[in-house]
Amino acid sequence: VPIGFPNVLQTPLAWSRDEIEKNIKECILKLSPADIKALEKAALGFEDQGAHFSDISTKNFALPDELGNRLRKVSNQCYHDRGFTVVKGLDPTKYTPERNVVLYAGIAAYVAPQHGFLDKDFKRVLCHVVNAASTAPPAEAAIKSPGFTDGPLAFHTDNCEILALYAVDVATTGGQTYVSSAYQLFNELSEKRPDVLQTLSDHWVLDTFKDYTYFPPITRPLLHVSDGDNVVFTYSRFPMVGFKGRQRNPALPPISEAQMEAMDTVKYMMTKNAVALPWGRGDIAFINDMAIMHARSSFTESGEELQRHLLKFYLRDPAQNWQVPETAKKHWERIYGG
Repeated sequence: VPIGFPNVLQTPLAWSRDEIEKNIKECILKLSPADIKALEKAALGFEDQGAHFSDISTKNFALPDELGNRLRKVSNQCYHDRGFTVVKGLDPTKYTPERNVVLYAGIAAYVAPQHGFLDKDFKRVLCHVVNAASTAPPAEAAIKSPGFTDGPLAFHTDNCEILALYAVDVATTGGQTYVSSAYQLFNELSEKRPDVLQTLSDHWVLDTFKDYTYFPPITRPLLHVSDGDNVVFTYSRFPMVGFKGRQRNPALPPISEAQMEAMDTVKYMMTKNAVALPWGRGDIAFINDMAIMHARSSFTESGEELQRHLLKFYLRDPAQNWQVPETAKKHWERIYGG
């Protein structure tokens, strides 16, 4: 394995598909009718204060202790257990768009209270994930990021700490989200293909597909080590291979044979170990984005009322004190603040 990296990651975050499928109920938190009423009451109280949703905290979005404690446990499940939890029970059709955001942010405040920026300008903490390409002019649709189309998404991370996704609406068919343990991938590569781990831990030149004056190419590893027994993946094929109208700048270093083999190996092994996320309309997924990768199948939509619509947060729980690798600190400081 690369110098400084552990030989094996001994943690529940390294799991097989069979393990998760047999114990999938452990990855779900079901809200009761009483829980929903408590959340609605807290949302109303917060809205009466006239504050912005990004200011929501456990103090101004007060919940009964028992419910608050259950939501706090989701943080431990994300950081130290299976790496993801789905909170079920909300019905987004009952609420205004603003109320949906407040309920979502209120729940998130108990799981991981710190918000990170989601955009390259470091201004927005909420992202609406929709098939924007479907309504854009052809030339504009061709340069949309793959996440904002109806096509499939290969396994990747968003390069945050805790990724939160609230399914306000779902596609007519398809659009299934999958999760797969990057820690399990690490252990399998350590045993069978340590050369791939070495390649992933080397520096890669990543295209931003933006004006280089403001957003120059990024040079960093896709796999980092923090404290000698903990690793972090910041992985995506997109900056290396492009997508439709966004093609990698030929002036950048070409993709090496070792890099292409590493990406293909990751794709194969992550897909083999993938689990369909048990969620639908109204569900909120919290995912450890450092140890778990996610992917999406292609989807179709029919009519405005069935448009797939996710609300996305980048979250962090400072109380967990997850060690950020030196090679990723600059990025973390930019999205979460110094």
